[in-house]
Amino acid sequence: SKSNSLVMSIFDSPDHSGRTLRSRVGHSAPPGLIRYLHPGSMGGGILANAADGTDASSCQILSAGGNRDRTLRVFSTARSVLDKEYSQGKGLTKRARELGLEDRTELLLPEIIGLTTSEARSRDWGDLVTIHRDHAMAYVWSTRRGAQSGPVLRQAHWNVSAMKVPPPVRCHATSVCISSCGNFALVGTKGGVIYRYNMQSGIARGSYPRDATANENKKKGTGSGEAGSLDRTMRMLEKKMRVDG
Repeated sequence: SKSNSLVMSIFDSPDHSGRTLRSRVGHSAPPGLIRYLHPGSMGGGILANAADGTDASSCQILSAGGNRDRTLRVFSTARSVLDKEYSQGKGLTKRARELGLEDRTELLLPEIIGLTTSEARSRDWGDLVTIHRDHAMAYVWSTRRGAQSGPVLRQAHWNVSAMKVPPPVRCHATSVCISSCGNFALVGTKGGVIYRYNMQSGIARGSYPRDATANENKKKGTGSGEAGSLDRTMRMLEKKMRVDG
């Protein structure tokens, strides 16, 4: 079909109504970005085999649709029953009909241009962060729930509503990564500033260079605090690149 889906229905109810027995669904347009779900600590992909007890859930690929699709899906290279679309909110299809839209695409997040995952704290909070085209905010997802269920990563003074003035272009995200401890997300921007956020709460926890967010969280007890090796690394980068401030 036009939606790139194949559905097998069965009519076994007493009133002869149908239900979906099996289905295969993919992107309605070419994907723009694909990555292994958890590429391993060395970044070399996953080696899955039956000898060490590895199951099919290890052979999963994240696939982000392009501008015409804008969905985030996971595909298994071993078992197609594990394929699914990550949720961006309940009832989007119904809401699109109520608004008179052709489909729900306009209600989805902008096209994903970068993503990163970490297994370090995946049992405690979100383990996937995405950034989007011409967009300043980053989004935390849970691969266990298969949904965008985490906080929105943004600076406190940025407007969330589309009806208000958006963050400036220099704040648009261009790169993203998660710290090895799984507690922080680092988001790089067009303006060269790297923002740091807490993965659990979404609260901004400083920036590189540090004076980029000097006007925030100055009161005692609400500052960013020390984050061990991550803070030391950022101080070393400042010294190496000789950033004033």
